[in-house]
Amino acid sequence: MSIAPMCRVTICGPLAEKEPILDALQGLGVLHAVPLKAPDPLAPIDAAGRRRAEMAFRHISEAPEQLRIYRKGTAFDVDAVIAAITANRLRLKQLSDRRDALVARIEDVSDWGEFRFPEPAALGGQRFWFYCVPVRQRTTLAALVLPWAIVGRAPDRLFVVVIAPDEPPVDLLPVHRVHMGAKPLTELRDELDAVEIEIERSGAERGELTRWRLLLAQDLAAAEDRDARNALAAETLDREALFAIAGWAPEASRPQIERFAGGSRAAVVFDAPGEDDRPPTLLQTADPRFGAGSDLTNFYTTPSYRSWDPSFIVLVSFAIFFAMIMADAGYALVIGLITAFYWKRMGATASGRRFRIMLAMITVACLVYGVMAGSYFGVAPRKGSFLAAMAPIDITSFDAMMKLSVLIGAVHVGIALAMATWRKRSSLAALSSGGWIVVIAGGLAMWLGEGALKGAGPLLLVAGFGAVFVGGAAGRKVTGPKDWLLKAVDGLMGLTSVTKLFGDILSYLRLFALGLASASLATTFNTMATGVDLARPGLGLLLSILILAFGHAINFVIGIMGGVVHGLRLNYIEFFGWGLPDEGYPFSAFAKKEIRE
Repeated sequence: MSIAPMCRVTICGPLAEKEPILDALQGLGVLHAVPLKAPDPLAPIDAAGRRRAEMAFRHISEAPEQLRIYRKGTAFDVDAVIAAITANRLRLKQLSDRRDALVARIEDVSDWGEFRFPEPAALGGQRFWFYCVPVRQRTTLAALVLPWAIVGRAPDRLFVVVIAPDEPPVDLLPVHRVHMGAKPLTELRDELDAVEIEIERSGAERGELTRWRLLLAQDLAAAEDRDARNALAAETLDREALFAIAGWAPEASRPQIERFAGGSRAAVVFDAPGEDDRPPTLLQTADPRFGAGSDLTNFYTTPSYRSWDPSFIVLVSFAIFFAMIMADAGYALVIGLITAFYWKRMGATASGRRFRIMLAMITVACLVYGVMAGSYFGVAPRKGSFLAAMAPIDITSFDAMMKLSVLIGAVHVGIALAMATWRKRSSLAALSSGGWIVVIAGGLAMWLGEGALKGAGPLLLVAGFGAVFVGGAAGRKVTGPKDWLLKAVDGLMGLTSVTKLFGDILSYLRLFALGLASASLATTFNTMATGVDLARPGLGLLLSILILAFGHAINFVIGIMGGVVHGLRLNYIEFFGWGLPDEGYPFSAFAKKEIRE
């Protein structure tokens, strides 16, 4: 994993052929274009039509029934297809809303049974108003001035009808009025059946419309490509009969661009990045399947072009941190089973293939650490057994786990400082990051070392702080006596980062704390389940099974959340804070959307 070297690319061609040249360049998909002039803010874009097409595509792509697609070459009227899909979507929404309203009305009316309202003339201008009053609030009926009657009873409710020509006040009774409507229960049920049939018909029509999903997706992709070309065309430099495009491209793609220029009436010039240039950053890996580290890195930040690629370290350390937080081999097997179940489905996309490799690494790391910690769904192996012999880590040992967590933090931060030192190796500024490595080594020697090693700790601390002082002062040029004082101030200011270093390394104690919490919760749920089983034979077995299933499910989810959040946090905050001080911007290729059949 590394940062791809970039070259500056300038392409010139006849203005009359700008559209085909841009189309071919977009098909090549290797150029990160740089605007040569400000775009037109009033360029026309059919945003409403695009949203309508996207909503139509989403409607058929999310349909539960996906039929065989129409292939390229089928007669395709995009406007008619979008209109049909839109009409189907609106019809399904209206029918669904009507069904929900009918279900709610039937639920209200069914308590009152089947009846029809008499003609209004037969009631002499009076109307019926219906209420379901809880039995405990029956005394509120005595305060009613309007005529009322209890027409039915349930164990917890009274069915009350109030007679009045106009709707009674909202606060007439301590419950809301039941809206009965004019239709009897049988008609409501018949209408619900009719609506359900229409929903099935519209659903079948939606399934038939899914045959257009490939062609519609290709049309949407072509529209996006067209918009991207138009946007770039508005940012090219046009002079008389020529136009020019500028951008950045990976050095490895240079032969492709040369062949592109040779096949068109375009001239291309390559230049190396200058010291003041800020090329985009493209994280590359020899095997795309192992690109999950780049995904994790770019999720938080993009390293600067002249920095280094931390993807591999981020991926490996994330798996290790996740395993220490999960701290259970049984949970690791669950992650492995889930990964195996979705393995083929995740392999359908490039991002899915990267994600499943990361899940496999997490599974292995969790399994190894869980076995070493001797925890299997919170159950420790029997003493003297083979599994017990493979468990040298005692999660409950505060002293040992604190030392392990701090040591891991020191190594992780030390790697970041080592890479920063390597980047600055041509200047005295490298002494600053290198000095912090010596300070870390001195602190560990004084804390964990014995004998001569412990005695060397203070010497290492002095040497490290001295290197930090010199490195911090090296950045200021001396032009007069005053600058020597400022250099000393710079060196002293560099030493103030010792508190940050100390706090960042101690931050890795969260690995111990979260791992202990996960193991303790698992043990607690096991103890609860055992106690219930012993206290209530028979029924207790069922309750204990429920406690185990529910408890371990909660602990598993908490462990996943903690592993993701804190596993990434230690990389993004502590590791990046010392190893990636400069931020870049990602490489974004001017490329066509690829829609495969």
